[in-house]
Amino acid sequence: MSKLEIDSVQLAFEGRNILSNAFLKCETGNIVGILGRNGSGKSSLLKLIFGTLKADNQSVRINGVYTNQLYKTKGAVHYVPQDGLFMNYLTFKDLVKIFKLESKLDQMLKIEELRDNQNKKIGNMSGGVKKMVEILTLLYADSEFTLLDEPFSYLSPVLVEKLIPHIIHQSKSKGIIMTDHQYQTIWSTANKYYILYEGNLREIFEVEELSKYGYIK
Repeated sequence: MSKLEIDSVQLAFEGRNILSNAFLKCETGNIVGILGRNGSGKSSLLKLIFGTLKADNQSVRINGVYTNQLYKTKGAVHYVPQDGLFMNYLTFKDLVKIFKLESKLDQMLKIEELRDNQNKKIGNMSGGVKKMVEILTLLYADSEFTLLDEPFSYLSPVLVEKLIPHIIHQSKSKGIIMTDHQYQTIWSTANKYYILYEGNLREIFEVEELSKYGYIK
């Protein structure tokens, strides 16, 4: 079992405190869902874990070993940001070769939209299908952890419904950390939950706790 931890996080932008002493732990088999309002620091937290953003203070550890740029640790992590990730001239078949996904292809191509667009250039795909391709590629690529920043945003309800089983399936062999605004979808997919509130990352156990932090009424 692999374990990813981040703690002692202090992050501020232009004098505004974004994160204060945030702590998070994710182990193989966990799907950790992070909720929070716009601007609360969810995307910043994932970038801190990945290693492309540096905080004023932070401690990121994988299996107890400290690292300040986790993405440089071979096989440790993949990250799917909100924005586009892959070059528009690539096709899904190109990605299969780049990430050595041949053995995972049958499982991935169970999604009709992926199967029908596998020869199409990413730049010619619809926004939803493009995002689906990016998420599935890095979900199935070899790594101990996958970070997903708002994976359900801009996906149709049909694509969300098709994506969730793949996230759950891949969590059997890796740890997954994801953020999103759709708290119902996060709650039905994840098995561990945090909310970012006033710079603090708080673990929650019941969906009703979200009202305590003003996230739902």
